[in-house]
Amino acid sequence: MASVSAVRQVLAARLETIQGLRVREHVSGEISPPAAAILPGIGTETSTGRPAIEYDKSFGRTAHKFNFLIKVAVSTSHNEAGQAALDSYLASEGENSIKESIERRMDALELDGDHIADYALVPGVVHYGLIQWGGVDYLGADVHVEVQAR
Repeated sequence: MASVSAVRQVLAARLETIQGLRVREHVSGEISPPAAAILPGIGTETSTGRPAIEYDKSFGRTAHKFNFLIKVAVSTSHNEAGQAALDSYLASEGENSIKESIERRMDALELDGDHIADYALVPGVVHYGLIQWGGVDYLGADVHVEVQAR
């Protein structure tokens, strides 16, 4: 089975194709927006409560689904420029689209030539508004990402 760490690395590599977005594979204490962090699981009060890993998603019990939250922070104020930036990250397509950067190639996800996962899908945004990061309020969103791995 692919590791959570390997899947997170592949997702980070895809997000790093968005110019100007500072991507972190883990949540750290301080950020400099615009920033995105990749978290396993979707279990916050504003989300669907899906587990980080759903095992045995195929008849042969070989496929597993990883659920991730990508926390995106753009601004410390709730203003038009911050909303425009956040909206561009949440668009279904475009050069800043998180969805497009992750789903751009629907083929297998690879890391250093190794097969990591069969596909990645961004089914939706589970929160839009003020988020707290390191004790600071930011305008941001939580993006749900599903990854199917063997």
